[in-house]
Amino acid sequence: MSFNEDQLHRLFAERFQPRPDMLGPGDDCAILINPPQQFCISCDQLIAGVHFDVHASTRQIAEKLIGRSLSDLAAAGASPYSCTLTCAFPEDYSNEQSFELCSEIISTAAQYQLAIIGGDCSSAKQLVLSCTVMGRANGKVPGRNSAKVGGQIYVSRALGGAVHSGRHLSPTPELALGKLLVEKCSPQAMIDLSDGLDNDLHSILRASNVGARVDVDLLPLNTGCDWQQAVSEGEDYGLLIVLDEAVALTIDEVLKEDSHRLYRVGEITTSPTLDYRQNSNAVTLDKKPFSYS
Repeated sequence: MSFNEDQLHRLFAERFQPRPDMLGPGDDCAILINPPQQFCISCDQLIAGVHFDVHASTRQIAEKLIGRSLSDLAAAGASPYSCTLTCAFPEDYSNEQSFELCSEIISTAAQYQLAIIGGDCSSAKQLVLSCTVMGRANGKVPGRNSAKVGGQIYVSRALGGAVHSGRHLSPTPELALGKLLVEKCSPQAMIDLSDGLDNDLHSILRASNVGARVDVDLLPLNTGCDWQQAVSEGEDYGLLIVLDEAVALTIDEVLKEDSHRLYRVGEITTSPTLDYRQNSNAVTLDKKPFSYS
């Protein structure tokens, strides 16, 4: 075994910040004494060679694990509450490396007031990490199945080039924006942009049984990216939001006080398809949508 399990257990127990509403790691089960009534739960994982390569630092691995997990809570408009963690270390991973990685994960989680309340350690052929995050809902949680015809489609940041630039290793989840939108705007639907706009918008359209039209001239692009990259590449970790038409008319005013910005890129239609338009003309997405396979 390439790690000292007792040492890692002590690390998590010693670094846990006591809270009146939960007991942290140290027993067979973590105990939530007074959990929120509305609990949002999501699970994510990282696999070496799939989600990051050998050049990623322990800090980047930790930031990606926690950041991409919390991005799902942002899409629910939820606030971080607690998480459980599992780590499977490869045989060539030293005890020092496993200790350093777990320390970075603890530090990264602490930045978001995310308490690590339990988990497990094991070994595997490659490094495999998983994180189950739990969040406190801040209002009605928007799903993927309530987008309505006429709904306005927004994204929360520039798109494209995340993997090429390395931004995918340090995702910044839109937690504050998601909370604000749920509290003040009641989104029809919301999803985090982890699999690319084309994949993620299709998820909403299928669940809601509607179509959409996206104006590619309105897409905010990262430097060096064209619209095809922006909609097909993944791991931007912004939010894709559908707002009621009446809410969309006031959204700039709502966001002004909080220094957030949204970019309107299209609208929900009755068509069963996702159509891309440029200068009012239909255009075709030629790039293959994002996939880890």
